[in-house]
Amino acid sequence: MAFFVPFVKQALDTKGRFRKFPTKKTGTAPFIALYSGPDYVLHFKYSGVINVVYVTMMYGVGMPLLFPIAAVNLFTQWICERTLMAYVVRLPPALDQKLTVNAILLLKYAPLLLLFNGYWMLSNK
Repeated sequence: MAFFVPFVKQALDTKGRFRKFPTKKTGTAPFIALYSGPDYVLHFKYSGVINVVYVTMMYGVGMPLLFPIAAVNLFTQWICERTLMAYVVRLPPALDQKLTVNAILLLKYAPLLLLFNGYWMLSNK
């Protein structure tokens, strides 16, 4: 959808003729809004990664198949984000390290969850 919707909007703007600069936009702001792409929303990406890591750590000992599934999921998210950053979205806003530090603080408790819940799963009769 991230590739298809802007492509269709740009095709409608140029009436399907992909020449170099044909546009029906009369001002600079509508032209920039159409051809620059959407904003990059970073906090949704962090929440997705944290969700995958915590669910995998919570139930991974009971279902070991979750570990390769989580690895494939995180790798796929990484590839998709790199592609989106290169071709679709605008430059991300200049952020400080606060969001990254908060995510790392949340993720450092995931191994403890793995240990405690794994011990409970393996020792419960």
